[in-house]
Formats: sequence, structure tokens, C-alpha cells
Amino acid sequence: MIDALRHSAAHVFVDSPASPALSKDDQHHLDRVLRLRNGESVSCSDGKGTWSVCEWNSGALVVQGEVHTVSREVPELTVAIAPVKGDRTDLVVEKLVEIGIDHVVVLQPVERSVVRWNASKVPQVMQRYERIIRAAAMQSRRVYLPTLRGPISLAELSGPSVAFAEPGGSATGDTFTTLVIGPEGGFSPEEVATAPALADLGPAILRAETAAMVGAARMVAHWRR
Repeated sequence: MIDALRHSAAHVFVDSPASPALSKDDQHHLDRVLRLRNGESVSCSDGKGTWSVCEWNSGALVVQGEVHTVSREVPELTVAIAPVKGDRTDLVVEKLVEIGIDHVVVLQPVERSVVRWNASKVPQVMQRYERIIRAAAMQSRRVYLPTLRGPISLAELSGPSVAFAEPGGSATGDTFTTLVIGPEGGFSPEEVATAPALADLGPAILRAETAAMVGAARMVAHWRR
């Protein structure tokens, strides 16, 4: 973690870190929710690796020093999730971003899925996930804004870098950069048979949301160490 980002009072996403203009929502958050005082440090990023440190001054951001650009860490890491009941998927999306995952993929219903959205609700749900991703990226001081994709079919997740989370799997951490997490009841035997590889997350039976966080943490620990 870059010290200037770590120690900023807040972090926001803007179109241009060299000339940052806040959205109404971010303006309200910094001014009315966080109640920043003049002179406090605010970092900002374009979500594409360019960032700067600013000073909060009467509701505006004044750039201090240079504008920086950092390279994206490779390989980029992806976790695909089957939505689960209640608001637990919201929590999963938030924690995947905070842990350090680059891309979040939402699956269409699989065989044992409990959650099956009405088609008319999909845009609303995905927009909520976008907001959660943005807020979590601000909280964790990310300079690359993670992406959201979906809902997509399980069949679209294929290739040598993909592994399904499944007890007894033998895929090692250096063989996959996309981890696919099943629903509450897990993948069916037929779905397991289609997996490019299987990754075991440990001896315990994990809830779907726990499996996503454990798998993400293991991937980040392996590839970002």
C-alpha cells in the first residue's frame, strides 16, 4: 500500500486526478458525512491507475504535488459468484474488492441456485453491485476500479486459468487466476464434470459467501506476495 493513499482521510474516483471534480454524491459524503476539515488530505484516482493527493479546501479538491500512474498488478484476478439469499451477495461483492480481486463476475442461475431473479430486476441488482464495488474500492484505496460482469452462464467460464471451488480439487494456486464459486448447495456433479479444474478450499464445509472470501484471499496471497 502506498503511504500517501493509506494515510488520506478519504479516497474518491474522478475523471481527471490532475483536475478533480467531485460528483454530487461524493461532495456530500466528504462534506456532510465525513465532515472533512480544510487542509485534510484526500486521494483521488481515475480508476485506471492514475492518482493524485489533494487538499480539501472549502468543498473543493486542490491537487498537491505530482500526478502518479501505477501499472496494474498481474495477473489480474477474477472471482465468479452465484448469488445467494438475502443481502449476503452484497457482502461478498464488497469483500472481494477489499481483498484485492480485480474482476467480479456474477453467474446466471446454475442447477442448485436458490436465487433466481426476475429479468426485470437484473439491471437494478447489477447497478447496486456497481455502487458497492465503487464504495469498497474507495474504502480500500484502490487506484484501479474493479470491474463487474454478468450475469453470464457457467459455460462461458472456461480455459486453463479457470478453476471451480470444489472439495477434493487438486488445482494449485499457480494454475488459475479465475475462481468460480457455486451456490448454497454447491455445483451439481454434471457441472463439476465441465470444470476446467477444481480447487479445494480446505477441509471444512464453507457457506458459499465464505468460500468466495477464502478463495479470494488465497488467490491474492499467492499472486500478490
